Amino acid sequence: MSWERRRRRREEEEKKRKKKKKKKKKKKKKKKKKKKKKKNPSQLDIQASFIKVKMRHISDIDLLLIGKTGNGKSALGNAILRRKKFVSKSSSMSVTKEIDYEVSEFKGKIIKVVDGPGVGDTRLDNEGSVKLVVQAMEQAMAANTRGYHAFLLVVRFGGRFTAEDQDTIRFLKNMFGADFVRRFCILVLTCGDNFERDAEDSGVTFDQWCSEQKGVFQELLNECEHRVVLFDNITKDKQKQEAQIDDLLRVVQGLQSHGHRYTDQNFVLAQAARDRAMVESKKPAIREEIFQETSLILQKLDEVRENFQREEQIPSLKQLLTRADELIKGVQDQDKGTGALKDLEESISSVRKSVEEAIRVQTTVAEERRRMEAREKEIQARMDQEMKRQREQFEELMAQQRKTEEERREMEKELEQKRREMEEERARAREAREKELINKLEEERRLFQQQQQALEKAYRDARKEQDGGWLGKVVGFVRKIFRF
Repeated sequence: MSWERRRRRREEEEKKRKKKKKKKKKKKKKKKKKKKKKKNPSQLDIQASFIKVKMRHISDIDLLLIGKTGNGKSALGNAILRRKKFVSKSSSMSVTKEIDYEVSEFKGKIIKVVDGPGVGDTRLDNEGSVKLVVQAMEQAMAANTRGYHAFLLVVRFGGRFTAEDQDTIRFLKNMFGADFVRRFCILVLTCGDNFERDAEDSGVTFDQWCSEQKGVFQELLNECEHRVVLFDNITKDKQKQEAQIDDLLRVVQGLQSHGHRYTDQNFVLAQAARDRAMVESKKPAIREEIFQETSLILQKLDEVRENFQREEQIPSLKQLLTRADELIKGVQDQDKGTGALKDLEESISSVRKSVEEAIRVQTTVAEERRRMEAREKEIQARMDQEMKRQREQFEELMAQQRKTEEERREMEKELEQKRREMEEERARAREAREKELINKLEEERRLFQQQQQALEKAYRDARKEQDGGWLGKVVGFVRKIFRF
């Protein structure tokens, strides 16, 4: 499920929760029929009721009580009115859900006191509580259309001015404007009886005590220009009651001398701050959702980086970029231009930049890879061309070698043929010579035979002669010559 879907589902659940609350409120109203006032009256109802009050009397001084629940705000209102009109709420309650008011005459002046919404200790980051406070503030402004001479910012004496108190002041500034403390606030410290007990031992006056304060509380005193009053809400001493009311009215008179009231116009001008407070009340839930979504995006980004050499990772990175853009748009839609979610938007933008950088690097790597592949193809083409040329040269050389070899073989054949012919010729010549020699020898043998035959004949003839006389001598001579 995307972050946008989760946000819509959360809004739907919030609407259902509000409907259930409204039903519960209606049931409570039916049970409390004896009460004169209805809970959570509409703005028109409050205006109508106050029109009737105005017909009876117009107040000289209009005061709005504000502060953290449990600081004695309602008790202060009762002390100013000098009768118990407002019901005190315990600090365990998140906010004062209804606006109550009452008027009182004091030394010829009509004082209208409006018990404004009380803010709980730990609920300023809850969207429902913030909405209730904003609605209560709107009702408080509608309860006195002329505006207020002063806001009585109620702080309990004796307790530490904690981070929750600072958050309360910051929250109220978001409600009424950044300068409302400086221009319209009077700091009222309740539980004045505790101060008096401490002062009995230390001998320190209230003014001295204020001047000795340090840190955040001193900054608050400076911001409200030291308009501070100590109140004992539980005293039964009439003189003391009137004295502390006189002190309060003197400070209010100082504000009246400026000729300004905090009116509905001022409240409208602070609308942007209230919108910001509303957005900030949803910030923890939004932050959790954003943290979850950005964690998933970063996890996916790490997975993509592990396979960084693969070009097909770019579409996955672009999907992450789209998710980051949707997340930023969702934050901007919920921020509504207040700037309350600026830090969350910046954190998402940081994640988006990481994704963009990954896309840039991946794109650069892919382009470099394509360039390298193109260069490799070009080099391979050149190598193939060179190999082809060398192969052609080699084949040409081999063809020449084959031709030369054929010529050599032809020459060898011719030489062999000539050799054979010469051998044959020599053989024929030798045969001829041998034949001639044989013929010659045969002729010589034949001649020899003829000579031998002739000699033999001559010998026989000589023998015959020898035998006949001188012939024998001749035969003996011939025999001697030829030795036979």
